[in-house]
Amino acid sequence: MEFTESPKKKCIRILQRLLPLLLPILICGVFVLGISAASRNTLSEEQDNLQKAISRSAMAAYARDGRYPESLEEILTEYNITYDSRRFVVEYVPTGSNLLPSVSVIALRGGKGGSR
Repeated sequence: MEFTESPKKKCIRILQRLLPLLLPILICGVFVLGISAASRNTLSEEQDNLQKAISRSAMAAYARDGRYPESLEEILTEYNITYDSRRFVVEYVPTGSNLLPSVSVIALRGGKGGSR
């Protein structure tokens, strides 16, 4: 008769008891990491798309009117562009009626949907 358990058997017995607890935790961890990565990519794509939309709208206005819009509000209302001001800061700097304006879109870190 064997009264003492070998270290190998004891380790296997402990792992068999912990596996049902550790497996869901591991799956949840992988899921959270995946969602976090997707969120960062989405924010970056939104930022890029907003900058392109504003630049294209300014160029379309130049093609139509022969001058670039003087303000960001003019572009936003004329071309029905909307964005979440809690997530992005848009800088539109006109450099003249016939020179392409500078457009910068900056993602805010603490806003809704932003990552820290």
